[in-house]
Amino acid sequence: MVTPDPRVAARASRLASQRRAQLLIELKQLADAGHGDQCIPVLVDRAAHDPAVCALHVWLVDQAVFGAGRALACRHIQTAARWTGCVLKHSPARTTVGWLLDDRTHGARLLAWLAAIATGSGWKPEPPDPYHG
Repeated sequence: MVTPDPRVAARASRLASQRRAQLLIELKQLADAGHGDQCIPVLVDRAAHDPAVCALHVWLVDQAVFGAGRALACRHIQTAARWTGCVLKHSPARTTVGWLLDDRTHGARLLAWLAAIATGSGWKPEPPDPYHG
């Protein structure tokens, strides 16, 4: 077994942290410029191409895109977990984008998280209309 050089590992860790920080800045700028509808597709695309993005904490994304504070963002995560039948093994503040986008859930966690944010903002789905189907 080859022992990795600690300097190489530390540099890789710093670069991954920088990419995550840069993504948060980009998401915040998109949201602030009125292009919030592009934020989630950008996040999903980056996560698919950069494993470091999967380590990004979900509450930071909520804060950057939707302006939530840490406590509210953690409630959104808890709600999404509850709605999808997931028991978090750690604090919601430690929940990552990797958990949110886990392919095994077929998008259920992402959808539940977005619905938790929307309902927390006062959005209510329209009731079914039997005349328009």
